[in-house]
Amino acid sequence: LKSFQVLLFLFCFCRGDVCKCGYAKTDHTDEAIKPEDFTGESWNIHRHVREAPTDAFGDISFGGLGQKTGKYARVSTDTSPEILYQLLTEQWKLSPPNLLISVTGGAKNFYLKAHLKNMFHRGLIKVAQTTGAWIITGGTHTGVMKHVGQAVRDYAMSSSMQSKIVTIGVATWGIIHNRKALVDASLPII
Repeated sequence: LKSFQVLLFLFCFCRGDVCKCGYAKTDHTDEAIKPEDFTGESWNIHRHVREAPTDAFGDISFGGLGQKTGKYARVSTDTSPEILYQLLTEQWKLSPPNLLISVTGGAKNFYLKAHLKNMFHRGLIKVAQTTGAWIITGGTHTGVMKHVGQAVRDYAMSSSMQSKIVTIGVATWGIIHNRKALVDASLPII
């Protein structure tokens, strides 16, 4: 699995200077930035997206205390679950999960009282530890996903860390900050 598929948005609905895909309007062709009411058609994945090989995969370093590293891969929405599972278990050597914990919710930030936050953190980590679960989130540092990230970070930094917690963030390419740094320009695109 050396080459992964990538979504290139050819037709995006833009507002202001930034498109819904996360790129600037100037990164699109004129046809791509026409508003829906002008073109008379709704956005359609099969018509407005094309796939191409990418080299956006590898290891990533997360800054801050304890400098942790992880792996990332940019894949298509059409990539089969079997291929993704093979990548995670065979290539990245993650132990197969006994349980999947999907933490979803809005990306809007909210205040969580200290005792509720502590209960959430402890409960999530305990369930993940005792079941050998993978925690899956939207992969951003906002809303409930931020609390998941903080819980896993705090656990990883604790001296009593007994087992590894697997956390997988699934985010759209366009919302990833500094995403261009995740593409290896030295590799040829085939």
